[in-house]
Amino acid sequence: MSENHDAKIEYVDVVIVGGGIAGVAIAEFLARHSHLSIRVLESSPQLGTQASGKLEGWFHTGALYAGQDDAQTFINCVNSLEDLINFYSPYFPGRCNFSLQSTNPSTFRPATTPQSQGWFSDDSVYLIHPQADAPEIRHSRLKSDAVQLEIQRNRVLGRLEVAYGQQYNWQQAGQCLAPTYAQVEDYDGIDCSLHQANESIVRLCQRFDRSYGLDPSHYDILRTFDCSMNTSAILQDLVASALQHEVTFETGIAMNRLLIDQYGSIRIKSLLYQDSMGDRKRLKANIFIFTVGSGFGPFLNDLQIRARLKRSRSAMVVTEPALIETNFVRMSTKQRFHFNHFFQRRQIGGQSLQYSLLADSGYVNHEAEDAVDIEPILEAAERYFGKDKLYHRQLFSYECVKTEFISEEEQKRRYSYWIESNANSNYLCVLPGKFSFFPTVAYQAYQKIKDIFLFDQSMPKGTFNAPDHIQAIAKNLVAESYPVSLLQK
Repeated sequence: MSENHDAKIEYVDVVIVGGGIAGVAIAEFLARHSHLSIRVLESSPQLGTQASGKLEGWFHTGALYAGQDDAQTFINCVNSLEDLINFYSPYFPGRCNFSLQSTNPSTFRPATTPQSQGWFSDDSVYLIHPQADAPEIRHSRLKSDAVQLEIQRNRVLGRLEVAYGQQYNWQQAGQCLAPTYAQVEDYDGIDCSLHQANESIVRLCQRFDRSYGLDPSHYDILRTFDCSMNTSAILQDLVASALQHEVTFETGIAMNRLLIDQYGSIRIKSLLYQDSMGDRKRLKANIFIFTVGSGFGPFLNDLQIRARLKRSRSAMVVTEPALIETNFVRMSTKQRFHFNHFFQRRQIGGQSLQYSLLADSGYVNHEAEDAVDIEPILEAAERYFGKDKLYHRQLFSYECVKTEFISEEEQKRRYSYWIESNANSNYLCVLPGKFSFFPTVAYQAYQKIKDIFLFDQSMPKGTFNAPDHIQAIAKNLVAESYPVSLLQK
C-alpha cells in the first residue's frame, strides 16, 4: 500500500500485533496494571487460532525438561508457576485453580484444587522414567546409553525433589516464591518423594515391554505437578478481563507496512493495515509489541533484530473417546521411545466430550517439504493400548508449528520464552516458547514496557467478575481448541 492520505488515522498508547496467548496475556496484564489504551490486532478471524489453539493442553511445571543438560527451561517452568500463583490465582478465583497448599505446618507447595470452571485439571501428569533394563537399553547394548539414561534419571529425580518435594517451602513472607536455579541444581544424593505407584500405568508399561518380547522392566513412576489445562477457557477469561479494562481487539486484519524512522535508533512511526471490512488504517502508538509466532520473519527484518529463530512442525493424534483417563509421559534418551498421552474432558454445550491427545518428540523443519511422520506415534500407541482399543475409535492427526529461539549451540532447541527490546526504540518482540509461560511472559513484558515507555501504574482492584455479555463477546472472539474443532466436524 502506498504511503498516501486515504487511510483513517488512529492513535492508542499500545499496539499489540498477534492474538495468540502471548499477545492476549500481555494486553490483559498491562491493562490490569495501567490506564493505557491498548489495541490487539490479529490476522485470523478469531484469537488463538494458530499454535495457541493446536496444543495438547499440557501445563508444564518443569517435569518434561528436568532431565536436560541445561536447567534453564525447567526453571522457567518453575518461575512461571510462581507468577501464575502470585498474579492470576488471586484475581481469577475459581478459575485459576493453582494455589499453595500445606504438606506440613511449615511447608507449602503448589497444587491444583478441583473447580468446575477451573483452568487446570486436578488429574496430574505421571512421569515414567525407564531404568537400565528398559527396552531401549536392552536393544542397544551400548554401555554409554545406559550411563546417559542414568544421568538423565538422576537429574529428573533430583530437580523435581528440590522444586516440588518435601523440603522446599514455596511460601515466603506471604508470597509464592519458587526455588532458584542454584537451589534446583543442588540435588546430589536426594531421594525423590514424588514416587507414586499407579496400577493403570504399571499395566501399560508391562504391555509396552512385552510388545518387544521382553519381561517387564523397572520404571520410576512419579506424580508430577504438571496437569491438563483448558487453553480455550484461559484465553476466554483473559480476553474478557482485557475487555473489561477497555482493551480493543480487531481480528481479520491484513498487515500492510510498518513506517519506520531509521535515523538513529529504529523507531516505528505508524502501522498501516486493512481492517476486516477492507478499510485502510494508519495506527500510531507510543509502543508497538509484536507477538506473531511463526510470522516473525518479516518483522525481524524490518526492525533489524538479530534473533535466531527456528520454526518446526510436530504432529498430534486425537482419539475419541479417550483411551484412558490418565495423563502420562514416558521420558527417554531415545526419541522413538518418548511418548505422551493426555486426557481431556470438555463440556461443549450440553455434550461431555472426552478424548485423548497422543504425541512424541518428533519434529521436522518447518521449511521441509516432507510431512511429519505420525507412524511412530501410532506404533507406540499400539504397544501401550493394543490395536483393537486404538483403532476402534475416531482418530485424527494434525500438524502444529512451534517457533523457538536457538541457543548458542547451533542445533540445541530451547523452549524458553524470548523478549527483545531496545530502550532507545519504541517496540518489543515477544515469543512465548510454550503456552505455559504466559504468566511470566506477561509479567516480564510488562517490566520491559515500563523501561521503554513511562506510564502511571495502577494496582488491580477486586477480582475478575465479567458480566455475561462481556463473557459472550470473549467466547465469540476466541477460537475453540483445534482438537475439539476436529471432533465436532
